[in-house]
Amino acid sequence: MENREFFNDIAEKWDSICCHPEKKVKYIFDKINLERGSSVLDIGSGTGVVIPYIEKEIGMEGKLTALDVSEKMIEISRKKHSYNNLNFAVEDFYLYSCIKRYDCIIAYSCYPHFTDSKAFFEKAHSLLKKDGKIVIAHVESRDKINSRHNEINHKIDSNTLDEVGITLSIMRKADFEIIYAEDSSEYYICIGKKVESYI
Repeated sequence: MENREFFNDIAEKWDSICCHPEKKVKYIFDKINLERGSSVLDIGSGTGVVIPYIEKEIGMEGKLTALDVSEKMIEISRKKHSYNNLNFAVEDFYLYSCIKRYDCIIAYSCYPHFTDSKAFFEKAHSLLKKDGKIVIAHVESRDKINSRHNEINHKIDSNTLDEVGITLSIMRKADFEIIYAEDSSEYYICIGKKVESYI
């Protein structure tokens, strides 16, 4: 698996080469508006960049699962984070299954690596409770993200990040109501709420 190998190889360096300004991450979490006691699935969790932010919002009465296809990334995250309500899973999101449904699924700084957008939102819908949220978020502009991915496309399988209207259209077709969207020089954010199919 190309992506798994790439992220395993770079896992030890990841925290030193990536920049996630606290002010900008907090801006995103203000938009997500997690409630205390929520159950959250952090997909493409990597070394756990947003784990402390999620934990602060959901409290110890909440539940968090950090999911990533790279075992090396999860290994580093385990060393960094020891919350009692935190579980880790090394698995492909498309194949992930669980008995209980989540209140929120967060894809922070990883959405382009999920190359089948239709399947991505359908899977998210199946894992969420009614009114549960799906979050796509980046602390950089779409142009910056796409430029970076174009530089490493020979090493990794990823999509170009679409103009936000295209992503929102795919979300709606997967039975998500759009509750927030931003495609600016500073952020790329799409937040949807699960609704039941009317078909």
